[in-house]
Amino acid sequence: MGGVSGILATREESMALSTQDKLDIIELAARYAFTIDRRMAEEWADCFTEDGLMISGNGNRVEGRAGFIEHMRKARESGKKVRHWGCNHIVEGDGDTARLRMYLMAVDIGNGITPYVMGEYDD
Repeated sequence: MGGVSGILATREESMALSTQDKLDIIELAARYAFTIDRRMAEEWADCFTEDGLMISGNGNRVEGRAGFIEHMRKARESGKKVRHWGCNHIVEGDGDTARLRMYLMAVDIGNGITPYVMGEYDD
């Protein structure tokens, strides 16, 4: 019986964030994908803090609101049409901090459907 209550205590600790907190974090991830796919620079930059930092799998660094907007401007100019899909969201936290882990797939939809990224987010 001690093992069972130990498991329950661990599960309760990992669920310290409210359900609404978790939904808000998952929605933020969806908003990130939606706005990047549609090249909505200001709205995409809103997904980050003012001093946010993104390091992509190829080593590109984008930093700060102005950097995010500029990055999106370049993406828009490229003409590349993409869609991002995220799944298997795991949101954990203690009420003061939160961590989102999820899988990602991005595809180029400009001429058919060509996957070009498969990876993970860990924020």
